[in-house]
Amino acid sequence: MGFDVKKKQGESFDGMYRRFQRKTQQGGLIKEVRRRKVRDAVPNQNRVKFQKVRGMKIAIKRAWLIKTGKAEESDFRRKKRRR
Repeated sequence: MGFDVKKKQGESFDGMYRRFQRKTQQGGLIKEVRRRKVRDAVPNQNRVKFQKVRGMKIAIKRAWLIKTGKAEESDFRRKKRRR
């Protein structure tokens, strides 16, 4: 995906540079470079496993609290934050 931009006769460097920029933008090179630059990290398998186990423990504790009457369902609902 190379862009060959050669200086035309009587053209300044700035003009050639603008032409090059326009070609790269139209060709989608800028988008591709930015997309590749920011890569999503692959989650660690152990970390994912521990997060799932932690979530299950919290769910079990929450169910137990509701069953024994020490808490209500509304206690665990997320409250909307004011911005």
